[in-house]
Amino acid sequence: MQLLDRLKKKIRQYDPRVWYLFIARVFNATGFGIVLPFLSIYLYQEMGVPMSIVGAIFLFAAVTRAVFQYIGGHLTDRYGRRAILLVGSSGRAVMFFMLAAVVYFGANFWWIALGVVGSYGFGAMFFPAADAMVADVAPSEDRVEVYAIQRIGVNLGWAIGPALGGILSQLPFYLLFVMTGFFFVFTFFFVLTFVRESHRGGTGQALNFRQLLSFGGAGAFLWFCIFVLIVFSVMNQFVSTLSVYSVQFMNVSKMQVGFLFTINGLLIVLFQFPITRLIRRMRLTSALALGAAMNGLAYLLIPALRTGFWTVAGTIALVTRGEMFVTPSGAALVSRWAPEEEKGRYFGIFGLFMSFGRSVGPFYGGVLLDLLQDNAFALWGIISGLAFAAAAGFKSVARFIPAKANVQVVEETSGTH
Repeated sequence: MQLLDRLKKKIRQYDPRVWYLFIARVFNATGFGIVLPFLSIYLYQEMGVPMSIVGAIFLFAAVTRAVFQYIGGHLTDRYGRRAILLVGSSGRAVMFFMLAAVVYFGANFWWIALGVVGSYGFGAMFFPAADAMVADVAPSEDRVEVYAIQRIGVNLGWAIGPALGGILSQLPFYLLFVMTGFFFVFTFFFVLTFVRESHRGGTGQALNFRQLLSFGGAGAFLWFCIFVLIVFSVMNQFVSTLSVYSVQFMNVSKMQVGFLFTINGLLIVLFQFPITRLIRRMRLTSALALGAAMNGLAYLLIPALRTGFWTVAGTIALVTRGEMFVTPSGAALVSRWAPEEEKGRYFGIFGLFMSFGRSVGPFYGGVLLDLLQDNAFALWGIISGLAFAAAAGFKSVARFIPAKANVQVVEETSGTH
C-alpha cells in the first residue's frame, strides 16, 4: 500500500504530459524494437548484403536523421511541439507500411534502404519536440529525473519490442514491418487525443544551416556535441555490429539476440532511478565521462572472454549501465545550457550529433567487422578506444561549460523529497 501511495505521489508530482510522453515513447520504442535488431541480420544473412553496405545504409540514415533532427528542433520552436510530434509519428507509420509492401513484393534491395532512411528521418523529428516539451513543463531542478522517466519509457519499449520480435522472427519479415507501422499509428492518435501543446511557437528563427556554426557559445557546445557523437557511436555497436558478430562468430541465436535487447531495456527500467540519484550528486560532465568509460570496458569483454551468449549479455549489461549515466545527463545538460527561447534549437543540434553517432557507429563497425573479423582484439579494441577518448573529452570540456548548467544538485533536508 505504501508503494502504491508513493507511486501516486510521483505521478501527481509532474505535469501529465510528462507521463503521456512516457507512454508515447514506450509505443515508439516497442514498434521500432520489433524490427531493428533483426534488420541487419536479415540484410546480411537473407539478402546477402555485405556488412559494409549495411553499415553504409545506416550511415546515410544517420545523415538523414541528423538533418531532420536539426530541422525538427527549429520547427518545434516556430510551430509548436505537438504539431511536430504528430508529423513525426504519422510519417514513420507510412514508411513502415511501405517497407512491409516492399519486402512482401520482393522489390529491389535499394527500396528497403530508402524506406529505412525515410523512417529514420521522420522518427528524428519526434525527439527534439518531445524533449523540448518536457523542458517546457518540468522545473529545472527536476529535469534529470524527468528525462530519466522518459528514458525508462524508451527502454521499457526496448524490453518488449525485441523480445516480441525474437519470438516472431520465424514469421515472414514483412509482418514485423506491419506490426511496427501499427504501433506508430497508435502513437499518432494517442498524441492527438491526450497531449496538449506546451509552446505555441513563433519564437524560433528562420531555418538556416549556417547557424549551426554561428549561434552563441558555439565553440564549447559543438565540442561537447562531438564527444556525444563519439560515445553514442560506440553505445550503438550492439544494435548492428555486435548482433551480427554474436550470431556469426559466437553461436548466439536470433531469438537470443532479441532477448539481449530485452536485457538492455529491463536493466534501464529497473535501475535508471537509482543511477539518477547518483547523477544528481555529480557534475553532469563527470556522469557522461563515467558512462563513456563503462562502454569502453564493456566491449573489451568480447575478445577477452569470447564464450558465447553470456559474454555478450555481460557486455550488454555494462553498456547499459554506461547508457544510464550518459543519456539523461546529456539531455539535462542541454536543457540547462540552452537559452529559454532556443531550447528546441539546442535540442535539435544535440540530437543531430547524437543521431549521427548512433548511425555512424554501425557504419564504421560494419567496415571494421569486414576487415578484422579474424582479429577480435583489434576490432573491439578500436571501438573501446573511441569510448575512452569520449570520456576524456567530456572531462576536458567541463571547464568551458557554465557552472550552473553542469551541476545538477538538489539540496535535500530531512523529511523532504
